[in-house]
Amino acid sequence: MAPARPPSPARGGSRRRQLLDIACAQFLANGYEGTSMDAIVAAAGGSKATLYRHFGHKQALFAACVGHLCDEFLARLQDIDIGQAPFADGLRAILMELVEVVGSPRHVEFYRLVVAGSRVPGVGEAWHTHGPRVWHRLIADLLERLRAAGRLPPACPVPLDMLAEMLFDMLLSHLIIETVILGRRIDRQRAQARVDAAVAATGRVLGVPD
Repeated sequence: MAPARPPSPARGGSRRRQLLDIACAQFLANGYEGTSMDAIVAAAGGSKATLYRHFGHKQALFAACVGHLCDEFLARLQDIDIGQAPFADGLRAILMELVEVVGSPRHVEFYRLVVAGSRVPGVGEAWHTHGPRVWHRLIADLLERLRAAGRLPPACPVPLDMLAEMLFDMLLSHLIIETVILGRRIDRQRAQARVDAAVAATGRVLGVPD
């Protein structure tokens, strides 16, 4: 009898994503402490050996889930066409997508999960790498492209990467206070006004003509 063939990389990747999706659902529903590897295997089917082969241990699986969920939240960013957008339109599109992401009930659950599990090794770095750092880079890339195209003044009193971080962190902080701390739903009209004010203020810092 011919020996069994090892699973193909594509099949292995598909199984890994399936395990991640199921583990994410378990962690979101029950928290880090309330979720066991046995419960994830029971929900996913298969063997515990497969789960450990893909992720090693529960802490690594949790960190992988945090990164996976961040990637899920940022999926729509790929559809935002800001390549040729004017300064205000491009920046506004990015920031309004942030409003949509952070305002979703799933993100509220996710953020609480991350805070509660932040002492788990690798979790904070996974969140920062797959979340804020992606937004920071996206905003900075937009500003740098506009400046390279001559659509922004060549000099800026603040480095563009620092300005991008400050702008994102300021809006994220407000949205987290509203949704996670106060338990409020995002008022889209007020959020739009706040984003417009942030875009206008950024334009003044950069010296963008009105």
